[in-house]
Amino acid sequence: MPWWKKLVLAAGLIVGTARVVWVIDGDTVILADRTHIRLIGINTPEKGECYSHQATALTTSLLFTKGVTLEKDLNPFDRYGRTLAYVFLPHDQKSVNEKLLEKGAGVFFLDSVNVKYQKQLMAAAETARLKPVGLWKECGPCVVKGNYDIHGHRYYHLPSFRHYNQVVMNLPKGDRWFCSEAAAQKAGFTRARE
Repeated sequence: MPWWKKLVLAAGLIVGTARVVWVIDGDTVILADRTHIRLIGINTPEKGECYSHQATALTTSLLFTKGVTLEKDLNPFDRYGRTLAYVFLPHDQKSVNEKLLEKGAGVFFLDSVNVKYQKQLMAAAETARLKPVGLWKECGPCVVKGNYDIHGHRYYHLPSFRHYNQVVMNLPKGDRWFCSEAAAQKAGFTRARE
């Protein structure tokens, strides 16, 4: 990426329009200038996981060869050097990030720094989960509760646990829904006491 574009991105400005030339997976695309864009607030299944093919196909249908507008937030890059952005199609008030969550292509991914559209993204993900649509329908039931305790430890709770119904999900604090015990473990959550 040219140095001047990194400077513009770091300043938190809207970059303007760019063309998507490749879709890596449901939440990562490549622009014509070879910039890798990671969509903020959504985590789609990785290759080989349930619904990964459908999530990638949905992102492809929305973005491939299209001109898009990128909107930055406070943190410009992820730990892999990808540009973090909200992606908008021309003349559209709703981000592609939000549209993908509404369709159940992925789960809400808490970013504690990039929060500009966090409420909309959480609401879209919760609506998809409750309907259920997308991965919530195809990979479910997605009823494993991933929960942070007051000390910041991550535990998951299964419906068979006696305190399952008392566990309150707080997505703004990082709690997550999972479709399997294995997915919760992979995300770093430990089995809670039954």
